[in-house]
Amino acid sequence: MLRRTRSYLLVLLSLGSAGAACSVERTAGPRPSDHSSLLGLFDQAPSLITCPAGTAQSATALIGPLGGVLAAGGTQVVIPANAVLSPTTFTLRVPESKYVEIEVTTDSSEHYVFAQPVVITLDYGRCGRSDILRAPMTAWNIDPQTKALLEPMTSVDDTVAQTVTFTTLHFSGYAVAD
Repeated sequence: MLRRTRSYLLVLLSLGSAGAACSVERTAGPRPSDHSSLLGLFDQAPSLITCPAGTAQSATALIGPLGGVLAAGGTQVVIPANAVLSPTTFTLRVPESKYVEIEVTTDSSEHYVFAQPVVITLDYGRCGRSDILRAPMTAWNIDPQTKALLEPMTSVDDTVAQTVTFTTLHFSGYAVAD
């Protein structure tokens, strides 16, 4: 009986020593925060990308229940069928700005809500390569006056076409951030 107790104690001491040795090695290794700075991808909060100022452009169209497209430069807004219940005049503005931003408005309402999601594609082709080689670009709902980032939009960054595409149910100001 005494022999069994000693055996159990030796086993427990061995396991305890091995466990302590393992835990010391684990804490001495790299911390997860060391990995997050890899290439600087996770170091910063998103911010609007800055580019050479583009030329101001705009497009206006009367779009009804059959849908339609607004396009200004490389930026495009596709309004599918049944997204608009009655003919409405829409205006897409791409301002002369250091940011890749747009504002879409209607003649009938300051905050227009669609019955179906619309697809918006923002073109950031005028930006230098250093801007687009960083983390994937994303679209953001912004305050058009202050340029404050309000809400990230689920978006797809096409680095070959240099566009960011997303869907939305409402019109507002939008811009590209990294």
